[in-house]
Amino acid sequence: MQVIVDTDAGIEHFGRGVKAGSDRIVVVIDPSFESVQLSEKISEMGEKINKPVCFILNRMNEDAAELSSLVDGEKVIGSVPFDRDVFRACLKGSQVPQLAEVKEIVDRLLA
Repeated sequence: MQVIVDTDAGIEHFGRGVKAGSDRIVVVIDPSFESVQLSEKISEMGEKINKPVCFILNRMNEDAAELSSLVDGEKVIGSVPFDRDVFRACLKGSQVPQLAEVKEIVDRLLA
């Protein structure tokens, strides 16, 4: 059985024992400087504790295309496009529409 734990963004979970019970670390990277910097820090921390780290690029569109050149491409396991319907649903707190790209990423994670 596999369990996926969705934590708040940041590195504070490394000090709370989440890492001890995990097989790998999945980092969702938004197209922002802060998110790229945080992904690098988490990748370094993952190496120190011998946990593989993989990345999911989030909210991708033509404006965010440069994001893929700012991270270690070998660690990218998928990309989620920017979607207005998802944006609106998140803003309203309603059900988020399913995206084929997310299903593909989940299938990769659970394989």
